[in-house]
Amino acid sequence: MSKSSVVAFDEPTRGEGGSGAAEHIAQVLQDSGVDVPGSLYDEALNLAREGRLAPATERLRMLLVLDPSDSEAALLLGKVLAERRQWQEALAQLDAAAAKGARLPRGLRDEVERNLRRKVQDAEEHRARVAARERGEVRTLRQEARRLRSESAVLEQQIEDLERRVKVWSSATAVVAGSAAALLLAAMLFGGPSGDEVPAAADVVEVPADLPPPVASDTPTPPPASQPAAPAAAPAKPSAAPAAAAPAKPGGVVVHTVKKGETLGHIARQYYGKSSEWKRIMGANKDVLPTEKALRPGMKLKIPR
Repeated sequence: MSKSSVVAFDEPTRGEGGSGAAEHIAQVLQDSGVDVPGSLYDEALNLAREGRLAPATERLRMLLVLDPSDSEAALLLGKVLAERRQWQEALAQLDAAAAKGARLPRGLRDEVERNLRRKVQDAEEHRARVAARERGEVRTLRQEARRLRSESAVLEQQIEDLERRVKVWSSATAVVAGSAAALLLAAMLFGGPSGDEVPAAADVVEVPADLPPPVASDTPTPPPASQPAAPAAAPAKPSAAPAAAAPAKPGGVVVHTVKKGETLGHIARQYYGKSSEWKRIMGANKDVLPTEKALRPGMKLKIPR
């Protein structure tokens, strides 16, 4: 036993020690007239015939301990072990019986040896099948790992693309918000258009070409808006068919009902042929139109001719 073994036979002895106890027992029994080897052999043989192979094996082992040179006991033990399909130990007992002078039945050793080889071959095949299955599982796991790595790379690329898009949209949103804030601030500071600019509307609608022409008047055009404006005309009742302008009033003034989408520039172009004449209309309607932004659909405007 090596020094590194954890097993230590350090139990105390029960007597004075010695050797040859089995031989001494066998000698004592023989001197007493007790045929223990014969009794054990007969009992083991009967047990084997009854199919009780495990007790028969124990009896034969006891017999061989008392008399290791008993070739018949070794042969019977080899047969019992072969019946129990313990081929390697059975072959060893048969070889021991042959070495002790026993005559083996014809073909018994060859049969045991053939079964032993088959058992070894089956064990090798089983190990090969287990190894092949393990290799297949490892190969499958490797393929799955490669697939998962590929999918992970694709997902990482998609995440990077989404992050870039989010950054682009964030920058665009910031630019649009800044531009809107700048425009709102400019509108608050500088107000509406000045000079000859035409006021614009977000929902501009062009005047249809099939509208009837404005009613002409022989009254000369009044002076610019510096003079007092004519009194406002009474609101007209809505009619079934919309008209571009009401009949001319005395003094050369036409009443125009503002439609949705119209601006002062559109109205001026309709009556004067030029959008830049919108100040003229505004000057004539200061009582209801203090600024160009106060223009609303449905308003009645006086159009000087």
